[in-house]
Amino acid sequence: MAEDWSIDVRKYVPNADLKVIDAIVRYCGIALQNRDSSLVSFGDAAEVGRVRENYLKKKLGLTHSDAELDDAIAEVGTRMKEDRTKNRVTVYYLLAEHFRKLSVFGGADVAGIGNAALGAGALGVGAAAASVANASTDASATVADFPDRPQRVEERPAPAAPVYAERSAAAAPAARGGLVRWLPWLLGLAALALLVWFLLGRQTATTTAPVAEMKTAPPAAAVAPVEAAPTTAPPAIASAPAPATTAVAVIALPAVVHFALGSAAVGGDDGRAIEEAAAAIKRDNLKVAVTGYTDQTGNLAINAPLAKQRASAVRDRLIAAGVPAGDIEMVAPTAVESGLAGVADSEARRVEISRR
Repeated sequence: MAEDWSIDVRKYVPNADLKVIDAIVRYCGIALQNRDSSLVSFGDAAEVGRVRENYLKKKLGLTHSDAELDDAIAEVGTRMKEDRTKNRVTVYYLLAEHFRKLSVFGGADVAGIGNAALGAGALGVGAAAASVANASTDASATVADFPDRPQRVEERPAPAAPVYAERSAAAAPAARGGLVRWLPWLLGLAALALLVWFLLGRQTATTTAPVAEMKTAPPAAAVAPVEAAPTTAPPAIASAPAPATTAVAVIALPAVVHFALGSAAVGGDDGRAIEEAAAAIKRDNLKVAVTGYTDQTGNLAINAPLAKQRASAVRDRLIAAGVPAGDIEMVAPTAVESGLAGVADSEARRVEISRR
């Protein structure tokens, strides 16, 4: 069962924002899966430097002097000195709250906490609830080395006083009763939309059937009515387009297989693409190279083996589809993290199958 990191954070910030905690957990990624990397060693100068450079400067976007940032880190360490497990999630939450940067993770920055103010009082103030963070990173990444990337944080005005706090106890049942009255209508509309989608999908599937399937001989019972139809009937079959070459899919190399965030598992659609590529390789007796890539998020030390795992997964699927192992060569990329400016991370996380 996944660890509830909010328990440890709320030892120091009783009303800590759960949405911010979840966003910090996603940011830390697989660093939390290892006991050593999930903790912060305040006595290790190299570790303190990584927290300052990668988290405070790159992630939070702070421009303070190194001395000011180190003082803030040391203050958090002093506050947690009685805690043997100095969890990374708790340390990052306290630092973000201190510098009024909870908004980086979708939280609300509490007024009155200055960037230069130090002390347990400043670090112990909880953040108010706000919108969920809209910043995703490759799940393969750790906190060790995130490159500079623009933060996707919306500048929003301070939230108004919650209206729901002024409602009487009797107002809530009334609102729920209104929803219950509308529920059958909503369910009916959803069912109707599903039926329309199903019928349109079947019609599209019928009109776009491959020509190769249309050319197969129909049963005798199906042919007879067509032959007996009057000559004035609309020539449905005669007006059908002539067989086209699209009946046989032609797979060109290089073929590209994409992967989900931080994963080396081949999805269903990409698995079929690999099988079609394997058929083309066997048909033309080709020799191919398989190369894996990741996007630019995360630690290169983690991304490099991830890229190799993705390439190995594609190679194994090619072999399973009948391609001789001797015809496949694993080729390392010039740069594992091949995401370029203007290219989506989802396009960068890929394996290429090319002619050798």
